[in-house]
Amino acid sequence: MDKREFKDAMYSGLAKMLKALANPARLELIDLLAQGEKSVEGLVEASKLTVANTSQHLQVLKNNNIVKSRKEKQYVFYSLSNNEFLDLYHHISRYGLSEIAELERTLVQQRTQHHSCNAVSLDELELMMDDDNVLLMDVRPAVEFGFGHITGAISLPADELKSQLCKLPRDKEIIAYCRGPFCALSDDAVELLSSKGFKVRRLDEGYPEWKLKQLETTKTE
Repeated sequence: MDKREFKDAMYSGLAKMLKALANPARLELIDLLAQGEKSVEGLVEASKLTVANTSQHLQVLKNNNIVKSRKEKQYVFYSLSNNEFLDLYHHISRYGLSEIAELERTLVQQRTQHHSCNAVSLDELELMMDDDNVLLMDVRPAVEFGFGHITGAISLPADELKSQLCKLPRDKEIIAYCRGPFCALSDDAVELLSSKGFKVRRLDEGYPEWKLKQLETTKTE
């Protein structure tokens, strides 16, 4: 193999992987799998894609070692291949928000509409969690909370929030978090709670970003 053949082979391989990511439906599936393992049916329900489309996209991701699968009886479960890919996806998302003006405008518009612009960063949250007057609330589905959650959080899924308002303390500041910066569950929670007189903000990012931060801290200790 000469140098040209070598370079062509290497860059073609990278391009193939990046091409697998260049699809909005696949990016959403990755976002969902960043919360923990899900069945095909679970991904269909969360993404509102058809079974056929979901299966097709998952196969592309699996062929490029982005996701892995296991079978249990008649069900197939998928998860991200490793935390290294999760870290890569996080960097891509963060780079997109910082360098693509259209993405930033869309995010600001979404949060403005839901009164959630005054978001809390992960660093701020770390300082706030020592305060007894702060309540950290995970509004993702309960099954995702069970796979992993930010230390100290309570689980109150977004679709149950309205019926549980009477149980929430009014003397605490509520910090709502969900799947990440592109997830609207926290925005909906902030809008609802604000309209009911609660002091509430959303976390700027989500559980996957917190998880990566903990892994990075562990590496440096």
